[in-house]
Amino acid sequence: MIKEQIRIEEARKAVLSVLQRIPELADIQVHAEPLTEKSRADLLVSFRKQNDRKTLLVEVGSSGQPRLARAAVHSLIALRLNRPGTYGVFVAPYISDASATICKESGIGYIDFVGNCWLPFDSIFMEIKGNPNRFRGKSELKSLFKPKAERILRALLDKPERQWSTADLAETVKVSLGQVSNVRKLLLEREWIQDQKRGIKLTSPLQLLDSWLANYQPNRSTVYEFYDMRSVGEIEATIADFCSQRQILYAFTGFSGASRYAPVTTYKTVMVYMDNVKTSNLGDLPFKSVTSGANVKIISPYDEGVYYGTRTMEGQTVASAIQCYFDLKDEKARGEEAAGALLDQVIKPSWQ
Repeated sequence: MIKEQIRIEEARKAVLSVLQRIPELADIQVHAEPLTEKSRADLLVSFRKQNDRKTLLVEVGSSGQPRLARAAVHSLIALRLNRPGTYGVFVAPYISDASATICKESGIGYIDFVGNCWLPFDSIFMEIKGNPNRFRGKSELKSLFKPKAERILRALLDKPERQWSTADLAETVKVSLGQVSNVRKLLLEREWIQDQKRGIKLTSPLQLLDSWLANYQPNRSTVYEFYDMRSVGEIEATIADFCSQRQILYAFTGFSGASRYAPVTTYKTVMVYMDNVKTSNLGDLPFKSVTSGANVKIISPYDEGVYYGTRTMEGQTVASAIQCYFDLKDEKARGEEAAGALLDQVIKPSWQ
């Protein structure tokens, strides 16, 4: 209740601050509607424009994600039907681009807590954007892209056509039911999934993938760097044989993995995930440990989720196309080109 009151007060300040910048408006008043109203807005705004008294109906959201924005838009449209001549405004700490589009297409204005806005009413049009927003939902994104939450995203992106029950998803990726519920809530707010009869289904895989890529942190893993004079094919065969003989879980990734899915470029650096990596074990490999100029990168993964969706290709284990795509993110020497080919030739077609 206290959080809601604080949010309403922040919204009141934001609305007042924006409207006071419009010279044509006078005697601006922002207040809560009486509790006696059966259908009421969170805030009622009135002001004079020339000789006319105008009214804005304001819905305040705890988040500016699409699902809450759409609900607010529907509520404001319904409120306006009973109050001719009023105009609706959605206010939230942060308004996402998708939510802004929802408001615009519905003829509803919006304002965020730092003054970004879109307000077309009567003969007035006001748009402000670009104000840095400290409410951008970074904590939510951190929750969505934590290791165990990422396991859920991997399963959804691997089979976007599947309807997942909470129990099946939790069991498949080895996380708790509560973890699945938390991720489900965040995805629903962004309208990236739908609730269906038999569970949730991913509906916006590309939006999810793009957001995950923008927030992916490869430095969570530990990388051991080596150099070897042999060809990449010989190096990869040596690693695969080493892991097979010792029953070590592994998966080639980056260029080493992407080239199996979509061979668009040659490469000189081998990259592989390897489980239970220990310096003593790596000493059995015929590679020279180096601090620069490495052409072999053995990665101890930050989470076992990187092995989800591995494939056997040419007799060797390869990480999923999505994991290879992420691991090309910071690779120089045509890494962006290889990632684009992987996306267009493998990942997108698998979603159709």
